[in-house]
Amino acid sequence: MDAIISGVAVVGCLFAVGVWMYARKLGKQVKQLQRTQSAIELKLQAQLQEGRRLVEPLRLQLAAVATGEIVPSELIREGRLYRTISAEEEGQRAMGNSNGADEQQEIIRLDVRTAQEYERGHLAGAMLIPLEELEQRCGTEISRTDYAVVVYCDNGERSRLACDYLSRQGYLNLYYLSDGLQHWTGVLEGEPPVNLIQIQSKTSVSESHGI
Repeated sequence: MDAIISGVAVVGCLFAVGVWMYARKLGKQVKQLQRTQSAIELKLQAQLQEGRRLVEPLRLQLAAVATGEIVPSELIREGRLYRTISAEEEGQRAMGNSNGADEQQEIIRLDVRTAQEYERGHLAGAMLIPLEELEQRCGTEISRTDYAVVVYCDNGERSRLACDYLSRQGYLNLYYLSDGLQHWTGVLEGEPPVNLIQIQSKTSVSESHGI
């Protein structure tokens, strides 16, 4: 009788161990499935966001066309909301050597830096609207249709944010100065003059004093 009881106990223990091992294996599989599901969900979200990003320009352009506005054809073809121009290209356009902006429209150069940066030097005739004031001022100070707007800052980061915002407000003639004033080689308005110290040679000094 004792042997039977012992045998049953052993079988019970083996069964319990087997159940525990199976549950552990099943738990690992469930965790793996959960990780796989999370990865799939993250990938789907990323794809949806990318899809929205790609479709958004077309959606905004169609809305503009529906109100009778003219959308530049190259923006539609490229799926972009604004055009990009380098400091060199804008410099050539300013000298009349290139068509960096629409010839039929007056050009506004929009400086989105701070007032202090603007005072140290800015593009000729540039309008100052700091990036943090753009939302409050752009609607009343910049026409959406009458001008081609060249937006710039020091290195292109603030002007890119400004173009992203303005393009979503219906501005269709934006030019993003991608490399900013850091690569501008022309003259700036308001730039302090360079102080040149004239150094006379010893011979000139000696002659002037009759030595």
